[in-house]
Amino acid sequence: MRVRIEAPSSPPPVDKLVAGAARLRAAGLDVDDTGSVVRGRHAYLNGADEERAASLVDALRADVDVVWLARGGYGLTRILPGIDRARGNTPTLIGFSDATALFAHLWGSGVPCVHGPLATTIAAEPDDSFAHCLSVLHRRACGAAFALDAGAPVDVEGRLFAGNLCVLCALVGTASLPTLDGAIVVLEEVGERPYRVDRMLTQLIGSGALRGVRAVVAGHLTDCVEQNGGGGARDPAPSAHAVFAERLAHAGIPFASGLAAGHQAPNRALPLGVRVRVHVGEGAGTLTLLEDLP
Repeated sequence: MRVRIEAPSSPPPVDKLVAGAARLRAAGLDVDDTGSVVRGRHAYLNGADEERAASLVDALRADVDVVWLARGGYGLTRILPGIDRARGNTPTLIGFSDATALFAHLWGSGVPCVHGPLATTIAAEPDDSFAHCLSVLHRRACGAAFALDAGAPVDVEGRLFAGNLCVLCALVGTASLPTLDGAIVVLEEVGERPYRVDRMLTQLIGSGALRGVRAVVAGHLTDCVEQNGGGGARDPAPSAHAVFAERLAHAGIPFASGLAAGHQAPNRALPLGVRVRVHVGEGAGTLTLLEDLP
């Protein structure tokens, strides 16, 4: 399996990039040279928009099996208009965080996408999560089941979409916002206080972005806590998970939580567009992959 690493968002840390490439090579993957991945000196963009867009387009047309995104951060929303949705056979695209913008833009295009570890985070994944990631890329993950927390009963099937809450919210009003009717949507977040989580979920719901969604599943909500515990003499701030539950119940959208995906390890690889089942009973639940990527 041949891998090309791309960094169309923020500049990746070189040490973590080298470590990630080394782990992939040790697993038998043929990883292209990473020497040209980091470019430019911009504070938060890995080179000029035109340069990053051209490199990503070239990667998606290249004779490789996987295009592995190096880092999240920011930058993909700036170049989405230059990324053509209509494609034939393309490499599998894998990443998360800022990659949500690209996943949304390509939703329904036939480009195989995986919400999973970045090239700079894969070295830190536990062995079982790393092995599962390779299984997804090799189309051998059908039947894999991931634990969910106990909660209100849910039993639904749909096509899987996964991404970062903030990035998806930023696509509202743009041509890249996907139509998620019939989807099961996994949302993760990092470093956002509960009221900001509330605001973003309220915008997604109010804009119609979640219209027709079969269920929402919360992944890791890493460091999404109120500063200093919240409100002084007022009631304590709700947790981010509680905000998810309240907002989605108000919208009539089934909700489950506790999926190990997002900005901390393990970050389970999730193949997008495949059929999945979410089942939560009286005890803990599961999200099960019902098919592999095409």
